[in-house]
Amino acid sequence: KGAGTSTSWGVQYTGIDNLTVGIGTSDIDPGTVAGGNDSETMGAKYAIGGITLGYQVTEVDGSSSDEDATHYGASFAVNDDLTISYGRQTVELQSKADDEINSGFSASYTMGSMKLVGYVNKTENTAGASAATDEGKGVTLSISF
Repeated sequence: KGAGTSTSWGVQYTGIDNLTVGIGTSDIDPGTVAGGNDSETMGAKYAIGGITLGYQVTEVDGSSSDEDATHYGASFAVNDDLTISYGRQTVELQSKADDEINSGFSASYTMGSMKLVGYVNKTENTAGASAATDEGKGVTLSISF
């Protein structure tokens, strides 16, 4: 035991049609003076037809700050080539008045060995600062040979 050590494990269950549930935990650097970080997470994903829905909660306990996050997302395969999705994460930061909120839309189109992806993402209250907002947009084209 000491600095630089960690222990992690996770379990996933897929015994119900279209449903995946999982839990996991980790303990990182427990021997440090500050006590390291430990985290727990659990989530579920349900897929039926072209729709996939996911939900996850995560708790990170640090020596000086804790974070609790809720994540959810949805994707829809319009057809074999086009998929659209939306995701959102809310992070409650200990000792911060405002929650950090991350959200984004994306779409991908695949044709043969080519894939075109576009996204629009936004972070509100970055690191719990009420006036801090960041946005990002992008397009990626990949071609496989």
